[in-house]
Formats: sequence, C-alpha cells, structure tokens
Amino acid sequence: MQEQFQVQNVKCGGCVTAIHDGLQALDGVSDVAVDISSGQVTVTGTTLSRAQLSAKLATLGYPERPAG
Repeated sequence: MQEQFQVQNVKCGGCVTAIHDGLQALDGVSDVAVDISSGQVTVTGTTLSRAQLSAKLATLGYPERPAG
C-alpha cells in the first residue's frame, strides 16, 4: 500500500530526516521517500491511515499543501 502527499516547508536534508524519522515511527510504515524540490512525500507500508499520516506530517511542521 502506498500514500502520497504534497507538503509544505520541505527545504533541506534536515527536513527530509525529520519527515522520514517521524513517519517511520508509525505502525505499518515500511518506507518513506521525500523529494525536496517538489515537497512530495511517498509512504509505503501496510494498514496505512491517510488521516493519521497527514496529521503526523502536520505535527512535524509539514502540513499538506491545499488543493488547487
């Protein structure tokens, strides 16, 4: 299972590490990939909850970009 997010505030390698480590700590997450230039976060795992992942991203300081 895979979920993708477009998030705000990704500016450097430290941001990538914060997102990776924060999401990797959640149950069911097996891999996290972050693209600095686009702000795209791809989460792979089992039994992923999009709402839980989105809430965790916001808590970490990387909320989803508004649609549109």
